[in-house]
Amino acid sequence: MKKSTIIVLAIVYIVSFFLVGLLGQAVRAYDPVVYPESIVLVEPDGIATVQTDVKDPNDSSKILYDYYFVVNPYQHGMSITIKATVKPDNTSFPNVSYIKDESNDTFNLVTKASDPSVENNYAVITLNEDPDPVLTAKFTVSTQTPGTQIKLKVGITFVNI
Repeated sequence: MKKSTIIVLAIVYIVSFFLVGLLGQAVRAYDPVVYPESIVLVEPDGIATVQTDVKDPNDSSKILYDYYFVVNPYQHGMSITIKATVKPDNTSFPNVSYIKDESNDTFNLVTKASDPSVENNYAVITLNEDPDPVLTAKFTVSTQTPGTQIKLKVGITFVNI
C-alpha cells in the first residue's frame, strides 16, 4: 500500500471515532418493558367516604373490597366517574379494564370499550333504579398486562335517605 492511502485511512478512522463520540451514537436494540406494580383509584367528586381494604366482618382474613366508596346523599339520575391510574407512571401497560357481573342489572358501567367518548382508564357508573334505601355497585378493575394481572375489587354504595 502506498503511504498516502494509509494516511487517508488513518485520518478517516480518527475522524469517524471522534464524530461518533461527539454525536453520541447510542444503540438501543429494544425499549425496556416496565410492568405495572399497582392500580390506584382517584377519588371521584361527590364521594362522601373512601375506604381501602374493607374486610369481611365474619372473616377478617377475607377482603371484600380493595376500594369502597359511599355516595351520600344519592340524587336521582346521578352518575359517578371513576379514574384508575396504573403505577409506575412509565409502565408499558398503562390501561385498565373495568369488569362488571353482567347478571347485575342495577347499574350501568360505561367504559371506552363500550363508548369511545369515555377516556382511557375512566368508567362512568349510573344506577338503573333508585336505592331503597341502599344499593351497592360491585365491579373489578384490572390491568391489561400479558401474564400476571393486578385486580382490584371495588364497591360503591349509594345511600338514598
